[in-house]
Amino acid sequence: MAPRTAPVRASQTPRPSQRPAFGRRRWSVAAGLVLTAALALLGTTVDPSPASAQTGTIRPVHSDLCLGVAGGSTASGAAIGQLPCDGSPSQTFTVTNLGGGYHRVQLAHSGKCVDIEGASTASLTPAIQWDCHGGPNQQFTVQLGAGTTTLVPRHSGLCLDIEGAVRTSGAALIQYTCTGGDNQRFAVGGGAVDPGRGRWSAPTTLPLVPVAGSNLGNGKVLLWSAYERFTFGGDRGRTQTVLYDPATGQSSLRQVSNTGHDMFCPGIANLADGRILVNGGSSAAETSIYDPVSDSWQDAADMNIPRGYQGTTLLSDGSAFTLGGSWSGGQGDKHAEVWTEGGGWRRLTGVLAEPFTANDPQGVYRGDNHLWLFAWTGNRVFHAGPTRAMHWIDTGGTGSVSGAGNRGNDGYAMNGNAVMYEPGQILTIGGGPAYQDTETTANATVIDLTGASVTSRAVAPMANRRGFHNSVVLPSGEVVVVGGQSYVEPFTDTTAVFAAELWDPDTETFRSLAPMAIPRTYHSFALLLADGRVLAGGGGLCGGCATNHPDVEILTPPYLLDADGDEAPRPAISSAPSSIDLNERFDVQASAGVTEFTLVRMSSATHSVNNDQRRIPLAFSGGGNGTYRLTAPADGGIAPPGNYFLFAIDGSGVPSVAAVVNLTTTVDPGGDGPGAIAGTVADESGAGVGGVAVDLFVANADGSRGQWLRQITTNTDGTYRFDLQPGCYVLTFIAPNGRTFTNGSRWYQPG
Repeated sequence: MAPRTAPVRASQTPRPSQRPAFGRRRWSVAAGLVLTAALALLGTTVDPSPASAQTGTIRPVHSDLCLGVAGGSTASGAAIGQLPCDGSPSQTFTVTNLGGGYHRVQLAHSGKCVDIEGASTASLTPAIQWDCHGGPNQQFTVQLGAGTTTLVPRHSGLCLDIEGAVRTSGAALIQYTCTGGDNQRFAVGGGAVDPGRGRWSAPTTLPLVPVAGSNLGNGKVLLWSAYERFTFGGDRGRTQTVLYDPATGQSSLRQVSNTGHDMFCPGIANLADGRILVNGGSSAAETSIYDPVSDSWQDAADMNIPRGYQGTTLLSDGSAFTLGGSWSGGQGDKHAEVWTEGGGWRRLTGVLAEPFTANDPQGVYRGDNHLWLFAWTGNRVFHAGPTRAMHWIDTGGTGSVSGAGNRGNDGYAMNGNAVMYEPGQILTIGGGPAYQDTETTANATVIDLTGASVTSRAVAPMANRRGFHNSVVLPSGEVVVVGGQSYVEPFTDTTAVFAAELWDPDTETFRSLAPMAIPRTYHSFALLLADGRVLAGGGGLCGGCATNHPDVEILTPPYLLDADGDEAPRPAISSAPSSIDLNERFDVQASAGVTEFTLVRMSSATHSVNNDQRRIPLAFSGGGNGTYRLTAPADGGIAPPGNYFLFAIDGSGVPSVAAVVNLTTTVDPGGDGPGAIAGTVADESGAGVGGVAVDLFVANADGSRGQWLRQITTNTDGTYRFDLQPGCYVLTFIAPNGRTFTNGSRWYQPG
C-alpha cells in the first residue's frame, strides 16, 4: 500500500531536517553568562514599572497544548516547549508591559524569564528560561487581550514558533521566520485550565503498545498487544500483556503462552463473573479467559469458525455471541456462534454472515469486520453497523435474523463506533465508506430500540471527521469521543484528530474538549475508569515505525472540574453491596444530596469497538439520612450480567468514585412477593404461536400506553411471562405477519 502524502497546511512551517529537540541546548551556560554581562554593560534594560500585566497559560493555537518547562525544572537554560496543560506553575506565565510596545514573559515556578538562547538572531534558536536581565532577547511584542497573537523577540524580529508545526507533546519553542501559521500564534493569559474543556494528564509510558484493554473488578486495566510488544504478524501462539493500575501509574508486563493464543485483533467480552473472554484474532480459532481473581489465564474451547476482527458481545443470560471476522482464519462464511460456560461454542446455523457484510473496496476481508452488536431483551442482539442496514438477531435455537431498517441518513461507516448511552438508545459516531485510505465522516445518528419498531435519525455532527476513534459513555450519559483520523490510513498519524469531543444527550450536540498529547489512531483504545475519568492509549504496533505509541493518558472530563479548573467536590458512596440480582432492591450509603444513581457496565475495547459498555440510570428513594434504596434493572437484556461501576451523582452533575457491583441474572420480585403477568398467544385453532414480540408498557391513568419497559418474544408454545412490581401495565403484541394488537391495561397484584 503506497503511503498517502498529507498536504502541507497553511499553519505548517516546513523545516530543515536538523533541528534542536525540546530540551537540547546549543549554547553553553557560560556563553549565556557572558552575554548577560555584556547586555548589562550596554544598558539595554528598560523601565520595569508595568503599565499592565496578565497571568495565565500560553497556548499554541495549532495544538492547544500549553507552553511550559518539562519536569518543572527551575534551572537557567531549561528549554521551553509545549506540553499537556496541567495548570502547574511551570506552565503559568506573567506577561508584563514594559512600555514601548515590549513585554517581559516570566515563569511562575522559577521566576525566570523567557529568553532566546545566546541572544542569537538565527532561525531555529530555542527559547529557554534564564535569569531576568531585561535584554532585548527577553523582550517580546505581545497583544494582550486581543485573542491570539504572535510573540516576536525584540532583538531578532523573528517569531516564536512550535518547531515543525508538531502537535504532540514535547515539541520545542524556537524562533523562526514569521509565516503567519497557527504554530506561530498563541492564546496568552488564559486560565491554567478551561474547566469547560477538561484536561489531560501527562502520558504514562508502558512496556508495550496497548491495542486492546479491559476493565477489571479490582480497579486495574488489562492491556495487550500481540506476540511482540511493538509489532504483530502471523500466529505466534503467545501474547504480551500488561496489568496497569490507573491509581499509581504502575504496570507489570507478562507474556502469556500457556493458552497458545496470539490475541491480536480478537473479539472480547466481559463475562458475568468479571472474567475476560478473548476469542480469535491472529490465533483465529482460539479462546482464552483471564481470571483477575487468580490473575491467571485459562485455555477455553476453540470456535467452530476461525475468525479475527469480529464483533463479540455478552448476552442477557451470560453467554457470549460472536459474528463476522474475515481478517483471520480465511475469508467469508464467518457465521454466528454462541459460547456458554461448560458448553463451549455452538453454531447458530440460522445466523449467516452475509446480511452483516458490507461491500468494502477490499471485499469480505474487510466487509465483515468490527460489528457493532448490542445485547437486548429476550436474549436477542441488535446489530447497529457498520453496514447501513441494521438487524435483529434471535439467538434462541438455531438462531434467526430480521431486518431493522437503515441507520438514518448514514452510510457504510467502517471504523466508526456505537455506544448505548441510555437503555435502548444508541449513538453511532463517524466512520467511513472503506476500511482504509478514505475520508471519514463527522456523522452522528441516534437509534431508538424502545418502540414497537426501531427508529433512527441524524443528529448534529461532530466538529471533526473521524475514523479509528474511540467513544466512551460517562455516568452522566454524555459520550466522550477521542482520537481518530479524518483520513484513515493504518500506521500513520497524518490527519490525526487531537481534540476530544463531548456529546450531550439533552441537546444532542457535540462540543470540543482539550486535545490529547499523543495521536490515537489505528490500534488505539479508550475505557471509562472507576473515578469517572477516561483512559486512552495506544496506536501503531508497527515495528520500528515512528507511530508506535506505547503509552496512555487520562482525560478529566469537565464534570469533575469547578469554575476555577480545580477538582470539584464530589459525592461519595460509603457502602454498597458487592453483588445484586436483577430487580433487587438494595441499600446504598452515600452523601446527602445525590440526585441520580447510574450503572455503567465494565467493558473492553479494541480497534474502535466496545460492544459491552452501556449506561443504566437506576430508580431510587430515600437519602435523608444518607441511606438510599435503589432498584436494580429487571431485565438481563437491559443490563447483561457482569461487573458494573455504580456512580452517585450530585445536583451539580458531579459523579462519585464508583463502587463496583456484580449484577447476576437471578430475577428478584423486589420483596413484595412473587408474581407475574403471564399468558399464551394462540392461533384460531388454539395452537400456541411462538416468536410473537410482546412489548410491556406502564399504563397511564386512562389506560393508554405510557413508558415502554421492555420486550420479550413468546416461547415456541406461545407462552410468555413478565416478572413485575405491582402496578398497571399495557401489553402490545406484534404477530409474525407484522400485525399489531393490544391487550389493554392490566393490574398486577403480588402473589
